[in-house]
Amino acid sequence: MNIIQPILASQHAADYRQAWHLAGVWRRSINLCSDSGELLTLHRRGSGFGPGGWVLRCEDFDALREALDGNERPQVIAEGMRLGAFTLRTPRKYCSLRLMPHAQPSGLAGHMLMQGEETGLFGLLVQAVSAPLDAELLHYQRSFAAALTGEGVDWRPWLGKGPGLTPSHDDTLTGMMLAGWYFGALKPAVARRFFAASGNLAEVTTMVSVSYLRYAAEGCFASPLLHFTHALGRSRRVPEATEALLALGHTSGADTLLGFWLGQQIIKG
Repeated sequence: MNIIQPILASQHAADYRQAWHLAGVWRRSINLCSDSGELLTLHRRGSGFGPGGWVLRCEDFDALREALDGNERPQVIAEGMRLGAFTLRTPRKYCSLRLMPHAQPSGLAGHMLMQGEETGLFGLLVQAVSAPLDAELLHYQRSFAAALTGEGVDWRPWLGKGPGLTPSHDDTLTGMMLAGWYFGALKPAVARRFFAASGNLAEVTTMVSVSYLRYAAEGCFASPLLHFTHALGRSRRVPEATEALLALGHTSGADTLLGFWLGQQIIKG
């Protein structure tokens, strides 16, 4: 039996002691979904990781990924979890991926948006943020402004639009929530009800996206997003952190950065 010891895990990840099924095997991540709809993601080291994730060494991840045929049913055991011919031991080291509001937050400078990366729905990022703002983005931005005041917003008409495992509009909303928490405009009382008027999000978008959106409402984000806000708040290594964010997925990084800028415009005026 091959033993894998995760090197790091998010303290916000779902309790592994429940029934799981294999939900997706990707180049840098393996997704497990519980019968209750929670997601646990196994990440390849060096690719960043999310608030519902465990990080595996590259060689361990590659060996596990190569051995899986997609039909395995994870089994909870005393040591942790059995997946195919592998035993994943329970993590020993955990960290928080919760974003706390910055005392003196620095805004995203306009020149950082002058990027040639493609967004999922609105062309180049530099075009998407150019005046006049697309009518759909303007409406989306106004909906976020209403949500910040505690108004119930049904996000389902927006979510699931665009390409990717986390569709473009979902990434943009995540970026807006990132700005909301970073600038201290998204308050815990409002955040707890953020999706209350939206019913079952799984009806309109992917389970991976639902997981990230619900974590974002709680103020928990993937490590590249936290690195970006950390750099922004300290005005250090901002270009490198922005590049790392833009490298996410096919258009996820650009869509998230677009959302952060939309949120910043509402909050900072």
